[in-house]
Amino acid sequence: MVLARRAVLVVLNPASGRAEAAELAQPLERALRETGAGRIVVRLTDAIGDAVRWARDAGAEGFDVLLVGGGDGTVAAAATGVLEGGADLPIGILPTGTGNGLARMLRLPNDPLKAVRALHAGRPVRIDAVEVPSHDRIALVFVGAGLDAEVNRDADATSKRRFGTLAYAAATVRNLVGRRSQRLTLTLDDRREQLVGHAVSVFNAGIIEIAGLEFGPPADPHDGRLDVAVFRSPGFAAAAGQVLRLLIGRPKRAELEGAAHVYLEADPPMPVHVDGDVVGSTPLEARVRPAALCFLADASYPPVDR
Repeated sequence: MVLARRAVLVVLNPASGRAEAAELAQPLERALRETGAGRIVVRLTDAIGDAVRWARDAGAEGFDVLLVGGGDGTVAAAATGVLEGGADLPIGILPTGTGNGLARMLRLPNDPLKAVRALHAGRPVRIDAVEVPSHDRIALVFVGAGLDAEVNRDADATSKRRFGTLAYAAATVRNLVGRRSQRLTLTLDDRREQLVGHAVSVFNAGIIEIAGLEFGPPADPHDGRLDVAVFRSPGFAAAAGQVLRLLIGRPKRAELEGAAHVYLEADPPMPVHVDGDVVGSTPLEARVRPAALCFLADASYPPVDR
């Protein structure tokens, strides 16, 4: 079993998503004891830099497994530390955020205590990482400029605690109203294109499972490429239709293009997010690092052919 007799570091973000996350430390430690885990250390972050630093040093401190309690931003921060540290520790997610996109993709329960048992019975899988050198970040799920950055900006912590994922839906509708296109320069690998649009989304992991149903664009985190969607039409109905097609995993052929390297410039600049955290504005650069990280998935996660 994955966690038995392992030295486990738990990095828990008490400010992530759900107000009760700070109260999880002791229950999580008890759940880990029940799996037969050996050394267990639980640390609560005060700032995002704590997750990066503790993950970077975890291998040198003798830990075998890193568990991260938080949303996608906290998980990405910990993954950044693992890459910087070079120890290639397996990472398990204890979902306490609002979206929990990567945890859902790995088919983990949305309850962090149930996730402990799923991780213990699960298995390691390697996934691609996304370097974002323009903003000195690592992403795991997606990055974007324009609409999705504005949605994540406006779905603030208070709204997410009160309304959960509905906060994103409300912010999406608000930001689709009255959208205007602007001049963009988009480079996908060696193809440079001048175009007009109002948002660009770059997906690494797209499909997530909720209540047995799959949602999201067909982006595969094991294929060594990124999937890029450009929102070109400013009209509410057309833009909403593209968002809906991506959500249900039925984009038109021209709506997703593959690339290993993406560079975006916008005039005027557009806000940029990395795994839901707004980090600045364009230009945006992203490139894939194939199979860069090891994550723990639920036992039901399909085999990876790579």
